[in-house]
Amino acid sequence: MTFSIIVPSFNQHPYIEETILNLISVKRAAEKKGINIQLVVIDNNSEEPTQSIIQKYKSDFNELIIEKDSGQYDAINKGLKKVTGNYWTWLNTDDLLDEQGFLKLAETLISKPEVDYIYGGVNYIDEKSNNIKTVNVFPLNFETLISKEPAIFQPGSFFKTDFTNKIIDIKPYRCCFDYEYVLRCLKNNAMVYACDFPVSKFRFYKESKTGSITTVFIREQLAISKEYGRKWYHFLTAFLYLRLLKHFLFPRK
Repeated sequence: MTFSIIVPSFNQHPYIEETILNLISVKRAAEKKGINIQLVVIDNNSEEPTQSIIQKYKSDFNELIIEKDSGQYDAINKGLKKVTGNYWTWLNTDDLLDEQGFLKLAETLISKPEVDYIYGGVNYIDEKSNNIKTVNVFPLNFETLISKEPAIFQPGSFFKTDFTNKIIDIKPYRCCFDYEYVLRCLKNNAMVYACDFPVSKFRFYKESKTGSITTVFIREQLAISKEYGRKWYHFLTAFLYLRLLKHFLFPRK
């Protein structure tokens, strides 16, 4: 079995080397178990020193594209055209895979090849890679995501390539394209499997997208959930608008 991992890159020199080394380690550990990993790096003409780091490890990548793109969603779409694996995902250049968690996920898919979308728990880490908290998996379903809670487990998610070929591209949202993509998979009756162990490490810090532009996330969640059927009386409507009000009244400094 082969897994493809797309790495969209843009000026993340404080963290990208740790991410690349993590993926190389995971790739070598997987090879010992007969599991192949295709590494696809798509860089948006990053400046130095990010470029130097990418060039340092380029022999470890299966595909490397360095050219201007329109954002993270566009980089992932470029990567999708290079995917050869049975399953694929993307990993941001400040996040990591949990090596043992990935190997367990791969073993699960070897025994359950009918699964279209698989995800696991996520360990939150800070800028120094210290563990902040662990978010354990819970069942994801379409109705809950549009009416109650928009939370997903993207860093610990893998998608079956044969299934997602009919889902087509990632849509051009700045932040919540992953939320929309999971909704589209569920709407297309994806067979879902939740792993009861951590699969990834999500880096949360002040300068990250999640930490710095929360209101963009909220507005996109409102737009996407409405597109998929959220009503004014749903809990998620009040919850998201209250979050917007909170950020308006008490903006982060």
